[in-house]
Amino acid sequence: MNNYKSLAIGIFSLSLFWACDSEKQEKTADGVEYVLIESNDGAAFEEGDFAIYSLKLVDSKDSVLLDSKEVGELPVQVNDSILSTRGPLFSILKELKIGDSIKTKLTASQVLTEGFRQPVSPDKDKAERLTVYAKALQKLDTAGFMAWQQQKRAEAMEKMQKDAEAQKGIDDQLIKDFLAENNIEANRTESGLFYMMTEETSGEKPEAGDTVKVNYVGKLLDGTVFDTSYEDLAKEEGVYNPQREYGPIEIPIGKGRVIRGWDEGIMLLNEGSEATLYIPSGLGYGARGSGAAVPPNSTLIFDVELVEVK
Repeated sequence: MNNYKSLAIGIFSLSLFWACDSEKQEKTADGVEYVLIESNDGAAFEEGDFAIYSLKLVDSKDSVLLDSKEVGELPVQVNDSILSTRGPLFSILKELKIGDSIKTKLTASQVLTEGFRQPVSPDKDKAERLTVYAKALQKLDTAGFMAWQQQKRAEAMEKMQKDAEAQKGIDDQLIKDFLAENNIEANRTESGLFYMMTEETSGEKPEAGDTVKVNYVGKLLDGTVFDTSYEDLAKEEGVYNPQREYGPIEIPIGKGRVIRGWDEGIMLLNEGSEATLYIPSGLGYGARGSGAAVPPNSTLIFDVELVEVK
């Protein structure tokens, strides 16, 4: 038994030796130190090349600040006169060869402010040491880079469409559950918009391109009011804006000037009618949300009154 333990310890120690030996301490021409984790002796970048890197930034608490797997790879055009002004991170990147994988420690200021021309967020210390992992993936000429960009745009569009389709199913179920829990009977359109008429009239129905005046209250699914045309309610709910004019808003409808849920929902009403619209995120503010008040992928509720069709 002791012999097996000794053998296991020996193998483990040897594997540690090999792992450590495969990493080399390196230094750029201008003195920036880094660890070369892996090298395949690939092609070096030349002036004018487009270099594609993977990048990962980890803070001192082991929280991932950025990962190319989530946000996409980093393209850089090799231009020494420009990169030499971008701090130690780009000093390292421009000297890598295809297939080289490195890690280094740099301050938040060196990476974000010098490297990416971005301010360090208020909750971060500029001197905090970040661990940077990078790998040189591709070397492209201008034509190759343009093709790469086109491919990435197509991939991004495909992902957005898949995410939107998945979110549509999630939103649909959220609205159905909300309606069931609150004993609300609402109609559903083909697009996924739900609506409930609360006051019906025989007034004029707007058509695409008409200008309409609408009173409204906008809420999240949990009942939080994020916007309204009623001044007293805005003050009551803590969303009052002294710089805006309250009262019915005047908008062209059916022309993409408002969220899609409004374009569709308002045209279901007659002048003088009132309704509640249950709007899935895809017909609202989508994956981007709208400021701090409306988080990404929020299902929205709008109580609306079609005051006038002009």
